[in-house]
Amino acid sequence: MAVVSLSNARFSLGMTGTMINTLVDGKSTQVQAAMGDTSLVNKNLASGAEADKANRFYQITGKVLASGASITYDLYDFQNVDIGAGIGRDALGQLIVHEEIVGIIVSVTDGTGSLEVIPHASNGWSPIGSHTVATKGALRKGGVLAKFQPDEDAFDVTHNSNHRIQLTANGGSVTFSLHVMARHDDDVSSSSSSSSSSSTSSQSSSSSSTSSQSSSSTSSQSSSSQSSSSSSSTSSQSSSSSSST
Repeated sequence: MAVVSLSNARFSLGMTGTMINTLVDGKSTQVQAAMGDTSLVNKNLASGAEADKANRFYQITGKVLASGASITYDLYDFQNVDIGAGIGRDALGQLIVHEEIVGIIVSVTDGTGSLEVIPHASNGWSPIGSHTVATKGALRKGGVLAKFQPDEDAFDVTHNSNHRIQLTANGGSVTFSLHVMARHDDDVSSSSSSSSSSSTSSQSSSSSSTSSQSSSSTSSQSSSSQSSSSSSSTSSQSSSSSSST
């Protein structure tokens, strides 16, 4: 049995710039101030299902949407999506289960249109929020939408009720990428409980087998002993009868 983990996981986000005020009075040229931070978010994550941990990663890159076209993604198990290793499977060919999302990034890499990102009308994933042309929140070429929550209570994904997002190209075609860092389980104890239960069951089975073998051996020895005793008794009776005669 294999255990899937995630190594070298990191979420980084920075923003920097230099404010410049150019004076034109001939006495001074510029006044400037550096702003921002190259590592506003620069978080290394261990593998697991607790705070500051993640153990699943999924990505769709270079996806093209024609103008007016929409696509829906089920963040829980990516039903009907094949990135090369099979439908609903990650890059390693493992079946996908995301119960919590630690980080998600939607980025537009090319195209003349705007990418709208919203919770789907049916069982929509509410944490993504609504980003449309109408609300002035749609993404153009070079645009990025990112959310990150490394707390023990990350962004919850509930199968069949809160798990779907919809992406739509508005006003032209769009090429985008989707990256998801997640946890396969939102209950840290469940995996260990399952393992413990399996171990207990195995030990119980082993104990039962040992008991069965012991019982079988005892029964066999008892039967052998009775058979020997019976044989001895018969021989003794036969000898006594012959002597009397």
